[in-house]
Amino acid sequence: MKRSTLAVLTIVGGLAFATAVLTVLTAPRLLSSESTSVRDAATGHVPRAEVERRIQAHYGVPVIDKKPRQVRCEDELRPRSGRPLMCEVTLDDDRTQSIAVSVTGTDGEHVSYDYVLLEG
Repeated sequence: MKRSTLAVLTIVGGLAFATAVLTVLTAPRLLSSESTSVRDAATGHVPRAEVERRIQAHYGVPVIDKKPRQVRCEDELRPRSGRPLMCEVTLDDDRTQSIAVSVTGTDGEHVSYDYVLLEG
């Protein structure tokens, strides 16, 4: 094999590898459902309306380009409870999906959380 052909193959292979690594590293961020909100000063919790608003704004992005018609959570998000907050998402076709919202971290007055779709 000629040196020039080998050099081209090496460069192409290196670019393909770099692209694959970048895809793996960035895909989880693109599909992330994580949000951060400010705690209510009086209760120390994230208000229910704030959690619902964040879920509605980010639900399905970028996989599904439609926002749900409605999001309803059972309570406010309590950072120290250790239990997930249960919410229901209503889609445009009236199907409902249950999701569990869990706190992933706190930093002063900021609370980070994400959600997962529950089966069934």
